[in-house]
Amino acid sequence: MSTFLKTLAVLVLIGVGFSHLGGWIAFADSLAVVRPLLLFAGFILSFALLFMRARLLAAFVLIGYVASTIDTVWALHGGQGEAGSLSLYQKNMLWNGTDRQSLLDDILRADADFVTLQETSNDNMGILKGLEGVYPHRLACTTPGNGGIAIYSKFPLIQPEAKCEFGDGVVLAQAQMPDGGAIWVASVHLNRPFPYTQANQVPGIVRGLADLEGPILIGGDFNMVPWGSAVRQIERAANADRLGGYLTTFPSYGWKLILPIDHILIPNTGEGFVEVRPLLGSDHLGLLARFSI
Repeated sequence: MSTFLKTLAVLVLIGVGFSHLGGWIAFADSLAVVRPLLLFAGFILSFALLFMRARLLAAFVLIGYVASTIDTVWALHGGQGEAGSLSLYQKNMLWNGTDRQSLLDDILRADADFVTLQETSNDNMGILKGLEGVYPHRLACTTPGNGGIAIYSKFPLIQPEAKCEFGDGVVLAQAQMPDGGAIWVASVHLNRPFPYTQANQVPGIVRGLADLEGPILIGGDFNMVPWGSAVRQIERAANADRLGGYLTTFPSYGWKLILPIDHILIPNTGEGFVEVRPLLGSDHLGLLARFSI
């Protein structure tokens, strides 16, 4: 039993370490999704080793687990700040969702300046039409799979027609603000990580964001946790921070796997507050951010 626990503690530590390599190895980001579970198991194993008086090994693996925990928690550093005068509503609507009128009512009630949507399928056309009266400026792009992605804005969108080809999984436009300034607004829908194609999408998005000038605002279904490489790469490329700390947005797996995979990123010069909105017929919870730049 002693040898088994020692081996298991080392193997779990290797798995935890590997989960930090998503920028280089696609499977590593898939492992990052379950990193909290691995860390929980690792800490239990560390204390078991201490109980068995394997203090040197226990100290070694415990240092690794603590370092990983610190890095994971740091990915949540955007946290919550003071609500600002700008706002964004983010929602993966689910291509064949139910309760469409309630979702439309919730978006309209929030009265956000921007709305970023994913899975804009034919089943969701009623919602899109219902938003047109409040949001005269919009850009919707088709994508493979469960419908397209869209941006709705109260402010004029500059040259949006070229940005459907900005990158696989993202639609982008520049909003002209009332004060004469401008901000890029993006709606993101990444595929699932390995064995799916998320790792193929991220490099193109990162290159495109890095070439933009001016502040960038992003809402989307990233299909990745905040400490995953995909989210952190996009944050860095956009000079943006994720709002909200640890917010579960995909509750389908219940307490067994708590997944914060929908995110709002604001320019890192600003601060804001984000709240979770109900499912309303989707499998994703919505997010409503109020922020300043």
